[in-house]
Amino acid sequence: MLYQNKKGLLDSKLAGWLVFCLSLSIYLSIYPAICVYAADYDKQIKEYKKKIKQSKKELIGVKTEISKKENSIKDIKKTEATLESRLKKILRNLEAAKTALQKIKNSIKKQQQSINSLRIKLARAKSETKRWKSILRREIRFAYKQGVGRPVSDPYLARIILSSNSSADLIKRYKFLQLLARQKSFVYIQTLKNVNEYESLKTKLEKGMESLKKLESEKKKTEQSYLKEENKNKKLLSGVTKKRVFYEQEVANLKDSETMLSELITLLNKKAKETEKKKEEERLARLKISKKKGILSWPLEGEPDQLRKKVTSKFGKQKHHQLNTWVINNGIRIKSNLGENIIAIDKGTVVFSGDFKSYGNVVIIDHSGGFYTVYGNMDKILVKEDHEVKKGDVLGTVGISVYTQDASLYFEFRRDGAPTNPLVWLK
Repeated sequence: MLYQNKKGLLDSKLAGWLVFCLSLSIYLSIYPAICVYAADYDKQIKEYKKKIKQSKKELIGVKTEISKKENSIKDIKKTEATLESRLKKILRNLEAAKTALQKIKNSIKKQQQSINSLRIKLARAKSETKRWKSILRREIRFAYKQGVGRPVSDPYLARIILSSNSSADLIKRYKFLQLLARQKSFVYIQTLKNVNEYESLKTKLEKGMESLKKLESEKKKTEQSYLKEENKNKKLLSGVTKKRVFYEQEVANLKDSETMLSELITLLNKKAKETEKKKEEERLARLKISKKKGILSWPLEGEPDQLRKKVTSKFGKQKHHQLNTWVINNGIRIKSNLGENIIAIDKGTVVFSGDFKSYGNVVIIDHSGGFYTVYGNMDKILVKEDHEVKKGDVLGTVGISVYTQDASLYFEFRRDGAPTNPLVWLK
């Protein structure tokens, strides 16, 4: 906050000093927010436990789902095994059917060969029958003309016998007529035989063709039946296998989720333990540094009594005598010599090292437990950020203040981000 004196606004030097104090105060109030104090540790631990509880609940759900899917996979595998067994049986039957089909094919081939042979024979028999019928017609016609087969009383037959010149010729003619009669009888019988053979072959061929059709129909039905059964089972098996693979992929994904959740729970437990450990460390550090109240070393070399007398600007609300106004100091200013060593009042970690606004070089040290010290108006800085320092380590050297125009050190002591009187803590 800026204050006015009786004459109006503060002069530029005092205004600059107050702006520096305000800026440094804002920075130091923001920076500790990055760190964690006791209340924040409890909040973090509570949040970790909440997340652990939620993750465990999710993990139980994932494990239950995995168990369900694995049971489903077992059932599917049983169905799959049954289908595979059935398919193997079908394949065995198909192999047997192939052998049977091959026999049928061989039978069909033989039947076809037999039919072809019958067709040739039938053609020959037809031709022979036609030929013998023709012969028979001619013989019958001739016999009729010659009276063969007529009764002995037939005058035509008697004329043939009686027209002989001698008894020998008579006997000869009689024998000829007998032979002719037998010949005609043979022709007749042979013709009947060929006709019967033709009819028999024709009937046999028709039966053979019918048998061939039945064999081919049986072959076709057998092939279609087994192929249909095979395709049906292959389709079923393919569907079951796809379902099993899908479930197995789901289980694999769920197991990945299970692993991730388990790892997350482990990590959260670790973080919770680390936070509890930090909380305890914070408590011990706070307790430890609290015990050092009034016995901490000064940030400059020299006797505590002498250094206390060199404090030119005290902590808190102070009256500025020259300007006749009140100002708020977050720290103290200790008059010193240019180039004098500035030392760490206690061990800690450098969290800021560099130029801060228009006030020159500043070093801020984190002493843990929520305690920080600020060293301003430095000429040289000899430490870097994240540097671990011990009590008495040289941080840099004293510079000339642009506001007071003298060699002095600006020093703050903060607890949980709020400024507190450094003189209470120093020897």
